[in-house]
Amino acid sequence: MKTLVTLLKVLMVVFLLSAAPGCRVYTHLMYGMTQPKEQTPEDLVGFLEKNKFPATSLYMFVDSASYVRMMKHPVLGKNLLTHMIFTRNGILLMRDTTNCQWWGAEFIRKLHPDSSYRTTPGLLVDEVLAQIKPFGKSLPPDTVGKNPDFTIIVTWARFLGKYNYRLFDLEKAVTANKNARIRLIWLNIDMQKEWHLTRHHKVSVR
Repeated sequence: MKTLVTLLKVLMVVFLLSAAPGCRVYTHLMYGMTQPKEQTPEDLVGFLEKNKFPATSLYMFVDSASYVRMMKHPVLGKNLLTHMIFTRNGILLMRDTTNCQWWGAEFIRKLHPDSSYRTTPGLLVDEVLAQIKPFGKSLPPDTVGKNPDFTIIVTWARFLGKYNYRLFDLEKAVTANKNARIRLIWLNIDMQKEWHLTRHHKVSVR
């Protein structure tokens, strides 16, 4: 699985470069990024609770095959470490790529089921949902998981350190929107111990 190592290194480079059009590229030192390590669901929940990040609606990839399959997807790759918004029909909304990855809180607050939005082809929400599974705490009883007006998927990782504050801050925008039923999915992209990766399969970020 040398492909996995190469792929993840490339993805980190793509992530850093993708910030350039709308904002300066921040180094791993500024955000306290660390070398990626294998995680467990318990490790991730503990990290979230320690930093007072949301600890519900958590998802991870089903296995390493699903992980690689989705990371190689051209549309998801362009939206790494940011958020994707899908309509009730599962179609991806077009986002302004000239802005920073975490841009979009005001747009989320104003999402309305009766409004028209520009969409982009190439990735449906069901394609992502088929490759991920929930972990950690269960969803709250009043979840809008069924028949949401919009689904927002935010990708995050423990090794990103303080950068996660930018991503998890989007929850405030979702909570502030009283006009739409929004399903929020926090999709973790850390390597998982249950995948049993060998030393040669693990990613290293320099």
